[in-house]
Amino acid sequence: MSKLLYLIRHGHALHNELFQKIGVQAFRVPEVIDSPLTETGLTQAKTLGEDWHNKNDIELVLVSPLTRCLETAVNIFDPMTPIVCQEFLREFPIGEDTCNMRSDTNFLRDKYPTIDFKEINLLTDSLWTEEREPIEGLDKRIIQMIEYIKRRPEKKIAIVSHASFIGHFKDNHIAYIENGEQELKHCYPYEYKLD
Repeated sequence: MSKLLYLIRHGHALHNELFQKIGVQAFRVPEVIDSPLTETGLTQAKTLGEDWHNKNDIELVLVSPLTRCLETAVNIFDPMTPIVCQEFLREFPIGEDTCNMRSDTNFLRDKYPTIDFKEINLLTDSLWTEEREPIEGLDKRIIQMIEYIKRRPEKKIAIVSHASFIGHFKDNHIAYIENGEQELKHCYPYEYKLD
């Protein structure tokens, strides 16, 4: 059974803003641990929520447990749309970049009560280490996502995740801004048919 996925990169976040000032160090400084959205990012998410006519057809939203994605999801979707948090949707790499370290699950549950965190098994972020996750780790997480989606009954699913995760999944390519490449747009619903 084919599924229509809407792949949405989170809104503009603090580490994206700092990159313009200090380059790649912006991904690795303590200030960006579980990087939140900037005012620009909040506006991007709210604007998509107001302007996107297909949003009402979404049966399920899957979201990364990183704050920038959680903030994006709650500002796009109606509280009645089921939003399920999944660890496999995290940015690549898990490790090395402090902006990809997540907050404790209990804190996130309290802050985002409309999001379902039941499938997040780890209270603390024991997945993040100072070592960079290998690309094979991302490949395994993408397979987990595909298998999970295929088991679900919903046919129209939005995924709120990150540029590297979405790019590797849909294009088999990660565009790195530090290499001068054009990254995926923030808060834009890329359509993808999963057969």
